Amino acid sequence: MKIRLVKTDGSITDIKPQIIVKDNKTIVSVSKEAVGENVEYVDFLYDYFTAKTGDKGYFVLPFECLKGVSATYFTERPDTEYASEFSHIYCYGYKKEQGGIFGIITGCKYDYALVAGVKDGNYYTYPRFLLEGDIADEDIAVEYYELENGDYSEMARLYRKHQIEIEGCEALSERIKRDNRLERAAASMAIRVRQGWKPAPSKQENQTLETEPDMHVALSFDDVGEIVDEFKAQGINNAEFCLVGWNRMGHDGRYPQIFPAEPKLGGEEKLRKLIKKAKNNGYNIVGHTNGSDAYTVSELWDEEYLLKTKDGGLHTMDIWSSGRAHKICPQRMYERFGYEHNEKLKELGFEGIHYSDVITILTLLKCHDKNHPLTRRESAEWYRKLMERGREVFGGFSSESGYDFAASSLDYALYTSFLLSGEGLPEICDEPIPFWQIVYHGIILYNPGTYTLNYPAKGKANRLKYFEFGGRPLACMYANFAEGKNWMGNEDLRCDTEDEMKASVSKIKQMADDYDWLKEVRFAFMESHNRIADGVFEIEYSNGYIVTVDYNASTVTMSGNGIEKQLVI
Repeated sequence: MKIRLVKTDGSITDIKPQIIVKDNKTIVSVSKEAVGENVEYVDFLYDYFTAKTGDKGYFVLPFECLKGVSATYFTERPDTEYASEFSHIYCYGYKKEQGGIFGIITGCKYDYALVAGVKDGNYYTYPRFLLEGDIADEDIAVEYYELENGDYSEMARLYRKHQIEIEGCEALSERIKRDNRLERAAASMAIRVRQGWKPAPSKQENQTLETEPDMHVALSFDDVGEIVDEFKAQGINNAEFCLVGWNRMGHDGRYPQIFPAEPKLGGEEKLRKLIKKAKNNGYNIVGHTNGSDAYTVSELWDEEYLLKTKDGGLHTMDIWSSGRAHKICPQRMYERFGYEHNEKLKELGFEGIHYSDVITILTLLKCHDKNHPLTRRESAEWYRKLMERGREVFGGFSSESGYDFAASSLDYALYTSFLLSGEGLPEICDEPIPFWQIVYHGIILYNPGTYTLNYPAKGKANRLKYFEFGGRPLACMYANFAEGKNWMGNEDLRCDTEDEMKASVSKIKQMADDYDWLKEVRFAFMESHNRIADGVFEIEYSNGYIVTVDYNASTVTMSGNGIEKQLVI
């Protein structure tokens, strides 16, 4: 075992770690003083995470959020290596022929990335800590565990235990006892209704009030009220609506500005009427906001609250409906908008699992503004404050994905990854595995991925994948709005005519029925996921139920506790 320091000038130094064997784990660490200054990154080269082509077993590799968690088998393949930007779950593992090794990152975890590759038939993986020339804000440490079975289900159970006992995660079944708003949401599937947007991506990188393009109206507040009526007519009794683009100039309109409610959709009076109608019909209703982005067209534009790069510049992101997005410093987001916006939203009547875009899908960033400097750790702390504020005001908090730093404060993840099959994965990966789901089922509500969004329009395999990976279904009306960026899939639920609206709601009814079919395991932990035959998977839950998904016969069965039922897809 050695620690490799790669400095900003390209020089490399090896140092010895401190190794402590305690109870059932081995703690490998290096002090921040030993790492020192001007280090680009630190590699933990642990010899036990190596294998040869033909060996039995696999690596468990959590890369970026969009890629999820994958298994890498030790098959013959060309030399390749993938170094993640960061890892969205702070662990990694090696299932050997007998037993396994599992590593949990406990020091400098917010700087953790993962490297995996094969060279000349030799497989390897190791953690990399990205310091970017800055001094580490704590010692770097990894805890290693020898596992008896060593499969990814055992690893995930151990990591869940760590998240509950050390990181403050709490079972959903306990949280709903304290807040009936969250209890109602947990019994309801999620429906996003995109109401309006400007052309995306914008042809203008930096819009102004004078150059801002018109907004397309898909659904007014009155139109959404008709959708509420259709939900009732088709017997959907449990639903949580999230209005996307209700704000000034629609989805990604003028962030961080969200008020007033968009006049072209009916304005505040019509919005209040819609919120009251939804709640009177027993539905939760919340509004989509954004906790990360700022655009030059905003009437609240101010470079003071923006996140700064090391050279003093502004951190910019992709171009969306309002042009180039600029990153808001998490501290300033909380201080300037966390209270004011939430109180106004609450006064409108929004209630349920509040949604704030982007936060939990992108990597944490440092802020180098001298007035509000942040390490990645501090960025995570400010985001969690923002999330907890949302919980307090509305009943719950949701964002775009399931980044680990947010796990203790997140109630719903819009999707946990983008990928269903091996397509799009790094060459070193073989197949996605439901590692995240085993860790967090029963703690965080989630839609498994973009591939299960609107799944009745996507075919049997996608519907079966929902039952295999579990969670809370997500429907999205007008999912396709961005030209060339339909990451949610080309299949859509639209309401351009009354017949089209009824057909879309009928698909959502199927999803609501599926969620109800799985209600026995809604609050249980997912204990294991196993392939028991080609195309057949068995999922065991902590309350004694077993769900079997058979892709060959297109069936789902549930057994346990006196229940035996089957669903033919």
